[in-house]
Amino acid sequence: MSRHSIFIALMMGAAWAVSPLGCGDDDSGSTDSDTDTDSDSDTDSDTDSDTDSDTDSDTDSDTDTDTDWGTCIKACDAPADCVPAEPDVTHDEDNWECVEGHCNLLGCLTTAECLLLHPEMPLIECNAAADPPECTLPCSAPADCEIPETVLYSADNWACESELCVYAGCTSNEECQEAYPATELACAQYVDPPVCFPGCVEPIDCTDDAVPAVLFNEAHWLCTDGACEHKGCLSTQECLDSDVYGAEFICVF
Repeated sequence: MSRHSIFIALMMGAAWAVSPLGCGDDDSGSTDSDTDTDSDSDTDSDTDSDTDSDTDSDTDSDTDTDTDWGTCIKACDAPADCVPAEPDVTHDEDNWECVEGHCNLLGCLTTAECLLLHPEMPLIECNAAADPPECTLPCSAPADCEIPETVLYSADNWACESELCVYAGCTSNEECQEAYPATELACAQYVDPPVCFPGCVEPIDCTDDAVPAVLFNEAHWLCTDGACEHKGCLSTQECLDSDVYGAEFICVF
């Protein structure tokens, strides 16, 4: 599998990784979480009062700070337009809203929905504090949330907040590589929660010669702390030409 294919597969499945119980996955909304909020945390140590000479050692290679980047999201006229072809109970029409012409997932609406989705889990709840709300289990400690023999869902990948399990993401590059053998994936800390994405040294490492779409050329990537970060789209045409998103997707800024 190519680097690009790995990234797209992980990007499209990132929401599932956040909510392994299946309540948070967004088949029809944005799959690219990056809105180019540049993760540069420059705390320049220069105490001199003259102009900043920028000795920042940040690995974020983005120098295009004046460009507005958007996200490919499914267009809509009404919530019904957002419903995937085979929706589950947390992706029905009432779980969506159409905001300024594009889809926004509202998440689970009630615990009853979660129970219908996961009847084998009688203790499951809809965590309204999540964004969007998601189905999760009660806990008294992170160990209560772990999924046995799954490296990305062990106790250290969870938090127990307000007595509910909250997925905290990957913890290291080694963990990602153990979960996805024969890859060079990195734990992307710029995502909340962190997820496994292809690693890099510079933005060109994130490109794939087999994928000529403008949406995925070098100018559309950052290498942030050793992990590929997609900046987003500059136009709806880029979404349409990408062969990743459907014809109904638009670039939302």
